[in-house]
Parts: sequence; structure tokens; C-alpha cells
Amino acid sequence: MLLPKEKINRFLRHIIMPEISGPGQKKLIESKGLVVSPSPESAIPLVFYLAALGIENLYCYFKSYDEYYFFLKENLKDFNPDLKLFFLSEEEIESSIDELDFCVFFDEFFVPEKFKEVPAVFALTSPWRGIIKTSKGATFLEEEDLLFPESLKKISENSPGKILSRCFSGAICSIEAAKLVLKIGKTLDSPLYYDLLNMDFTNTFEPVNTEEPALFEENNFYELLSKAKVLIVGTGGLGSPAALALTLAGVGTIGLVDSDNVEISNLNRQILHSTSRINMPKVDSAEIFLKKLNPKINIIKYHTRFTLENSLEIVKDYDVVIDGVDNLPTRYLLNDVCVISKKPLAEAGVLRFEGLGMTIVPGKGPCYRCVFPKMPPAGSIPSCSETGILGPVPGVLGFIEATETVKIITGAGKLLKGRLVFFDSMDLDFRTPEIKNNPECPVCGQNPSIKDLKGEYGFICENNNIERED
Repeated sequence: MLLPKEKINRFLRHIIMPEISGPGQKKLIESKGLVVSPSPESAIPLVFYLAALGIENLYCYFKSYDEYYFFLKENLKDFNPDLKLFFLSEEEIESSIDELDFCVFFDEFFVPEKFKEVPAVFALTSPWRGIIKTSKGATFLEEEDLLFPESLKKISENSPGKILSRCFSGAICSIEAAKLVLKIGKTLDSPLYYDLLNMDFTNTFEPVNTEEPALFEENNFYELLSKAKVLIVGTGGLGSPAALALTLAGVGTIGLVDSDNVEISNLNRQILHSTSRINMPKVDSAEIFLKKLNPKINIIKYHTRFTLENSLEIVKDYDVVIDGVDNLPTRYLLNDVCVISKKPLAEAGVLRFEGLGMTIVPGKGPCYRCVFPKMPPAGSIPSCSETGILGPVPGVLGFIEATETVKIITGAGKLLKGRLVFFDSMDLDFRTPEIKNNPECPVCGQNPSIKDLKGEYGFICENNNIERED
């Protein structure tokens, strides 16, 4: 046995994947990492996904400390009790750490001389946009290498676009850190430039349009977001990051639908939950976490399945719906309900190292059934319990769903309407092919056969605590 008996539960809390297996898991949970960031708040998504991966020793240097220092200190240990978490001053970094397996420099480029040969991930975020690069040796990214105009860098640290950019970048950086430790996949040796406002991803820098109104008028967004009501169906691997990002961005009301209770096997990816809340209803666990981030947020809980009987009643009072469901029948039901109710839907699914997302705006673009007209038969798609999932992958897709939701509410940017986003974490590749309305679509086509909720939404997957890609 590679791990002593008392550590077997750590497998349940973290990754179980054939590609990683026991030796890889052991390497992750014995690894040491350094996070360098401006403040605890800026690093929340990043450090939670590193903890979800099972990193055992995590050293953090923050240029300044804010109230989220206590949030991290308390909640990270509850999330992963085996985590050894150290908060260090600049002087303590070189004297307190003997060796490291990776570093993440996140919006802060203080590189200790002692660790200039350590594999590292570099990220610099601006509102909606950013750059991420991975280095396996002594070649480092300097802040001036990011070609964004200074005017963009000076926008409020707490603007919605900046928060969403940090969330997305944090999940990507944690994936790159895992790949460095495990020596798997293709790391970002060439920079990834991302633009969440338009959902563009490239390895080649393109000049930023500094006249983009959304970049400078985000003060107008706060009132829109504070009055918005967003429904998240499922508080697992996708719903957790979506709820986290929307809470930080300032959404006023979030509805949470989930019938499940927290299980230890959820904690490799479901960052709203913790070991102390195992067996608690997920909606209650999520509310506790989100209110620690923002005590003023209004959380409406539905500790129930999202079903044929209750779905129309649940969605009717919300502005936007987010799909965080764990089975195919509910995914098709959610699409049909949103099309019939004319509710915008941010959709995503994940499996293993990959994810897929789209945004559905009824009457203005294709729906889920336009792309996947019929539900696959039961058992035709393997579950995450069978194949595993890399924890930060649903984080990336959940943060994309949150970003699309903010854009729907505020009218900013270009939606994933009429486009899919495919994400491959092993190659760190994003593709956004165009899709079109299907005139034969059974729910939004020219002669729809689904006009009410009397269809078949029958089989439930074998394990209801999973996320699936369709």
C-alpha cells in the first residue's frame, strides 16, 4: 500500500483517476507549493483549488493582508484538515522553506532568488482579461511582458470584471500546478491570453480596445448585480465556483437547488463545502460558506430535486439560471424549462480533464437540444465516479458560467450565444466553434414537439453526486 491506512480518506477527498492513480495521488499530497499574491482576497479561488487537489504544504506570501486572511485560515483547514498552511513575510520565505515543487505568482512578481529554478506558474489579471504562463525552469514572465494598457490595470481591484478574471485564472493556475507536480499534460510554455468579455482565447497577444465601455463603466454594474436574482441548479463541482464568483461579484440574490447532502468524496472539487459539514444538506453548507464571504447576500434554498413537477415554479422568479446538475435527464429538463419560460441559461458539463459550455438565450440563439437533440441512453456516457475528474476543471467551467451570467445581467460583452466552448485541461486548449439554431429542434425549432413539460426525463444516473459532460 502506497499510503498508510490513516491517510486513505485523503484519496476520497481528492483525486481518484486512472491517469493519476495511487503514485500520482501520493506525489500531490506530499508536495510543497508557494503562492505569491497581492492579498488573501485575490487568491481565494486559487488556494481553494490547490487545497482540493490535496497539496499538503502550502506557503503563502501576500503583499498586504485584508479581512480574508482569517477567512482563508479558518476555511481552508476545514476544507482539507491535512493541509499544512503557512503565511510568511518576505523575509521568512527564503529562511523557512527548504525546497518547493512549484510556485504560483498571481498578480505579484516577487520571485525569491532561492527558488528561481523551481517550476512556476505566472498570472497577471486585469478586468475580464489576463495572461497565464508556465515555466519549468529559470525563464520567468515579467509584469511588463503583459501588454495590457496601464489604464486597465488601474481599474478597481473589486470590479466585477477583475473578480471574474481572478477566479478563472486561479482555477487555471491550480491545473497548471498539478501538471507540474505530476509531470503530465502540456503546460503553458507559450502564454495564454484570455478575454472573458468576448470569450476569446489565444496564444498571441491582440491589442485591447480601451474604449470598451464595460471596462470603465463597471460602477454601473453594481446596482444591476445587486438587484439581480440568479438560480443555480446544483451546488457541486460546477455550482460551487459559480456561486463563489457571483457572491464576490455582488449578485444580490442567489437561489440554490440541490437535494444531496455533503459527502467526503465531493471535496476534491466542490469548494463550497467542508469536512465539518459532511452529511449536511448541500444548500445549507453552501449558504454558510457564501455568507462568510458576503453576509448581506440573500440565499434562497431549495433542498429538493429539480423535477418535472416543481421546475417551472422554481425558475419563474429568477433573471438567469445556471446549470450545475449532475445527470443528463435534469440537464435536458433544465434546458426545456428555460426555453419554455424564456429564461437565459448558462450551461456547462465536465468529465475527467475536459469541459464544455454554452449560453442559451431563448429566442435569440440555439438551445441545448439544437446541439444534442436526444438524450443518450443510460450508461452510454461514463460517470465521474468511473473515470474521475480533475477538481479545478469544473472550476474553470463554473467560473465561465458565472461570467456569462454577469454579462447577461449587465449587457456587457459578447455571450457564448451561438457558440460552444470546449476546454481541454491537459493541453490547456480552448476552442469556441459556432453553432446554429436547428430548425428541427424539438423545443425551439419551427414546429416544436415539446411545448410543455410532459416529455420523458426518466433515468437517473447511477451516482447522483457527479458532474457529466454530454
